[in-house]
Amino acid sequence: MNPEELREALILLIRGTEVRRASHELSIGGEDATSLFVKLLQEEGYLPATVKKVRIEPGERVPAFYVKDATAHFGWVFWEMFFPDRMRKLFGSAHHNEKGDWAIMLGRGSRETIYANMKLKEATDLHRPSSF
Repeated sequence: MNPEELREALILLIRGTEVRRASHELSIGGEDATSLFVKLLQEEGYLPATVKKVRIEPGERVPAFYVKDATAHFGWVFWEMFFPDRMRKLFGSAHHNEKGDWAIMLGRGSRETIYANMKLKEATDLHRPSSF
């Protein structure tokens, strides 16, 4: 894959067009494309943050990527409600495990970097945040 084809493929992955946004290896043809992917994320409006720093209210969600070990994990930052007075803010990956839970969850206290796009914030059902 030439550099322009790689760039176009990564942008399609970021935008979720023609490629389902889930977890994707960034090692392509034996070459690690992580740094290029992060650069393209930022060009597309996905800025580095922690879950705590993403400013959303309950009932809102923001698309985000968690990049680790040459893999890009797409998901959302959102509030999960257990009871009306018990909620938590987290990043949950679009990829789920065998139990149906988010394969990757990063809580509000996580210091891991995610790349979130606040310009793409949208409303979500607070009672069913996993319906994405």
